Amino acid sequence: MKRVRTEQFQYTVAQYLKRRQYVESEGPPKGPKLSQTAEEMATNLTVQTESGCTNFVSAAPCQADSQQYEIQFGQLRTFLTDTNVQWSREVTSVLYPLFVYLHLDMVHCGLKSSVDSFYSRFHSMFLQDTDQKDIIEQLRTTLTVQDISSNPKLRAFLDNKYVVHLTDEAYNYLLRYLQSDNNTALCRVLASHIQVEVTSTQRTVYQLYGSGPSGVGGFSRGDASNNMEPGDVPASILQNEAARNSLQECIKRVKDGPPSLSTVCFYAFHNTDQLLNSAEISANSKLLAAGFDNSCVKLWSLRARKLKAEPHQVDVSRINLACDVLDDETDDEDSAGTEMKTLRGHCGPVYSTTFLTDSSGLISCSEDTTIRYWNLGSFTNTALYQGHAYPVWDIDVSPCSLYFASGSHDRTARLWTFSRTYPLRLYVGHLADVDCVKFHPNSNYIATGSTDKTVRLWSTQQGNSVRLFTGHRGPVLSLAFSPNGKYLASAGEDQRLKLWDLASGALFKDLRGHTNNITSLSFSPDSSLIASASMDNSVRVWDIRNTYCNASADGSSSELVGVYTGQISNVLSVQFMACNLLLTTGTTQENQEH
Repeated sequence: MKRVRTEQFQYTVAQYLKRRQYVESEGPPKGPKLSQTAEEMATNLTVQTESGCTNFVSAAPCQADSQQYEIQFGQLRTFLTDTNVQWSREVTSVLYPLFVYLHLDMVHCGLKSSVDSFYSRFHSMFLQDTDQKDIIEQLRTTLTVQDISSNPKLRAFLDNKYVVHLTDEAYNYLLRYLQSDNNTALCRVLASHIQVEVTSTQRTVYQLYGSGPSGVGGFSRGDASNNMEPGDVPASILQNEAARNSLQECIKRVKDGPPSLSTVCFYAFHNTDQLLNSAEISANSKLLAAGFDNSCVKLWSLRARKLKAEPHQVDVSRINLACDVLDDETDDEDSAGTEMKTLRGHCGPVYSTTFLTDSSGLISCSEDTTIRYWNLGSFTNTALYQGHAYPVWDIDVSPCSLYFASGSHDRTARLWTFSRTYPLRLYVGHLADVDCVKFHPNSNYIATGSTDKTVRLWSTQQGNSVRLFTGHRGPVLSLAFSPNGKYLASAGEDQRLKLWDLASGALFKDLRGHTNNITSLSFSPDSSLIASASMDNSVRVWDIRNTYCNASADGSSSELVGVYTGQISNVLSVQFMACNLLLTTGTTQENQEH
């Protein structure tokens, strides 16, 4: 009865496995045991761990006679030195640790005659390297186990694994050689004493962090109890530590050393019959916008690509009547693109233009008391902002293009958002025109410069004045915040460039050198340099750290590091870009057409 029930169970299990699409078998199902002893589990885990392809070297036999040491090492050396394969030189780094460990292994086995022959034949290979030469010379007098125990450096070789880094191709090249012949002695040393780290790319000659397994050739600590004296640390690790310290020192010297002279790119306007009031370059250095006295804004492409309007279904800026004769040539020109676009909409001189952070739009302000937003995809005016009662002198866009601010002849500055045509905040306190405005890098503050010779710092949200900077002897025409948010630079008709410490509200530096009105300021991306443009037809670069500067012969401040002049009649703006590039715009004295 018991036998019948067993057969029924087997039949039921077989039908279940069949429905689950397992392989059909005639006999009872054979599979893994449902229960295992602790010994069986440990054995299976060991087999699974050690049977991978990465542990192929460790699967080699551990028996080798006294002559095999010298034969196998000599064959490997000949194989690597006599072939022109590109990976041979990389695999050659294995020879030094192999020689040391084979020598120590023969000493442990008491093969004195083999040790002498092995050493005398191969030791000259490693005498060129000073680090290796020290160990090799110590092996000459190492003939007994007591000699190894009394030598801390040789004991360190046995207590730690030597790390060798190889690329995938070099590692596979070494494996193919080890599989091709009887290399049991080499395989045993590689499995017991050498750790091969396989990387996917070719490693450089020296590494910054050489301790442990991340060096080019070194030791990997297997036990924290292996206490090595500082003098016993391998020289390769010490050299890599020295390389890291040297690199850190070089970085520090570059940061603290004298600044490099900026590369200046000057964009010149020729024959500006309609008086040019302002010029601005986009953050991506692709577009140049200029505001003119004839109420127009002109846009140029600074790249080889022409300006082309995006296709749109309806042009709301034009109304075509039935009697109108459409100009096909204009349509063809728009479809092909042009190097310059003229934006018309203002009815008074345009005093300032500013690009959005992503260069997708442009805002302009005019004597007609309005601010206009221009879509640079269609090159059309899509928004009109009204609120000032007098001409608007300057505008600035917040770092994230969420807000923009304006300064006017009505003695006020105003905060705007692109989605509202009326101002959100009014900043009242100046006694004369607000000539310039600038956002702090965190957008929480707005700075304004005025004809009343003062600079004020306002809270963007609350609208109150939080700092008042006095000291200028003329109207303030330009402002700039340092990218790190610590300093505010101001300049104007008094020909002085003043740096203010925002935290304390005190004057940080007063820079002298210009001989006419300063019209534009710009900080370098790392906040260490500031450039100023003046109506004296010069651009000056100042190092505000003042660590390596000398006094100038013309009476300029010692912070001056460079002066740039040329055949120009007026410098309009300076803008620092990445890679220490300084973009400058202005008008020339030459009489040439556009």
